[in-house]
Amino acid sequence: MGWWRTRSGSVIGDSPADIIEEFDERYWPEPTNIPPDVRARIVACYQEDFDREPTMQELRDLLAFCGPGPEKD
Repeated sequence: MGWWRTRSGSVIGDSPADIIEEFDERYWPEPTNIPPDVRARIVACYQEDFDREPTMQELRDLLAFCGPGPEKD
C-alpha cells in the first residue's frame, strides 16, 4: 500500500482510492456526497495507518485524484 503527499499537503493513498474506484456508477463531486458506509471504509484506512481520520482537504484531493465518477445528465 502506498501513500503520498499532494501539492496541497494532503496525504492520500492506494487503499482509499481503490475503495472509491470500486463504485463505477458513483457521482461524488464533494466529500459530503460520499455515502456513509464508503466513508467509514476510507476512515478505517487512515485510522489504521495514521491513527486519525482524513481531513476534508484529503477527501477532496482523493476525489480529485479518482474523479467524481460519470457525469449525471
